[in-house]
Amino acid sequence: MTSLRLLILAGCSAALLSACNSSTPAPAPTPAEVTPVLSGRLVGASNTIVLLRSSGKTLASTSVDVGGNFTLTLPTSDQLTDSKTSLSAGLLADLGCTGALTLGDPSAQGYAFATLTAGKEFADAAVSKTLTTRTLTGRAYIYADKTTTLQGQLNCAVATGYPTTVQVNVNASAGWNTLAINITGSLGFGGISVGGTVGNGAASPGSSWADVDSLRAQLAP
Repeated sequence: MTSLRLLILAGCSAALLSACNSSTPAPAPTPAEVTPVLSGRLVGASNTIVLLRSSGKTLASTSVDVGGNFTLTLPTSDQLTDSKTSLSAGLLADLGCTGALTLGDPSAQGYAFATLTAGKEFADAAVSKTLTTRTLTGRAYIYADKTTTLQGQLNCAVATGYPTTVQVNVNASAGWNTLAINITGSLGFGGISVGGTVGNGAASPGSSWADVDSLRAQLAP
């Protein structure tokens, strides 16, 4: 009888130990969001502060050294909470472009910018010239809260000073995306024609940011 009791106790102890060892482990902590860093050089500016602003609110800022160089950490999703809107509008708005885009996912929200502020507005862009053409190439940046496409046309006449249609065709991933801007104006017998595209691009660390007024002046024939 004693042996039987011992066997029963041993079995119960083993069952309890097994139950303790099979308890649900604590969930792993959520990893911190990693946001990209923009590095560049402001042309004609130094020893100042450069800002990413939205509706009067500063979303990110950093110092600019004597050579105009800066490194800016882009805001996280939480920091963009009050600035996120439908991605159907707002692309290149800080350059003066307007228009409604069609989204692959109509519920996608986010935030886009093409300029930083350091006394004046600066864009990550440059203008190249030939005898009859002017071409602006640059980058814009967009945060999307989910994967989506953006397609449609923007009216960028304010940005260039001429009637300008820019065709948008972007595949945006969740998080920050770099976009490529290409706008070309040409002078022919029929006058000046300007058009462009916005598509997926790649970051260019250390790129030059020129003030928007000087870019607009360089686009003039």
